[in-house]
Amino acid sequence: MPLSGPLTGFIYRDKGKGYVTSASLQQFGKGAAASSGGGNLAVLTGPVGNGADTTEDILFQGVLPANSLDINGRQVLIEAYGNISATSAVKTLKIYFGSSIVWTAINITPAAATTGDWQAQLLVTKTGANAQRAVATLDFSAAASVRSVTRFTGTENDSAAAGILCKITGQSSVATANTVLADCFAIGGYN
Repeated sequence: MPLSGPLTGFIYRDKGKGYVTSASLQQFGKGAAASSGGGNLAVLTGPVGNGADTTEDILFQGVLPANSLDINGRQVLIEAYGNISATSAVKTLKIYFGSSIVWTAINITPAAATTGDWQAQLLVTKTGANAQRAVATLDFSAAASVRSVTRFTGTENDSAAAGILCKITGQSSVATANTVLADCFAIGGYN
């Protein structure tokens, strides 16, 4: 419908459709996080790998602000992808939603110099006061491809002032840097 008459500042809709620019932001829940049109609260890109040590190293992290999960059914999707290198080491990749949902997505033992690309997702749904359920999926392409699905329950405080820390970590048993690499880490919110 062409614009006619005085401009009122409202978007005129044709058959119930409207346009929202990609520069527009939407509040997620009652928290301080704002998402773009696609729902992304944070997108971080790398590659970022584990250090030359045997400790668990944070590859990416972000904080979900307090009160973002304000009503039952509100969801957060944590997505990441990357690769692991061909070393004969135990290589471990973990994804965290606070401290109550900790998922060991990949734990490769040193039986062989396994290498491959991985993609992991953790979908968290608020089910009650300080209660969440989550489903995690992993796709890993190695000599034998792996696909797994795992369910979790969580007890993160939805309204804690510090928010809920979401992160991905990598670790190697032989202190070789970059055996676990993450290329992208995204946190999305579904109102």
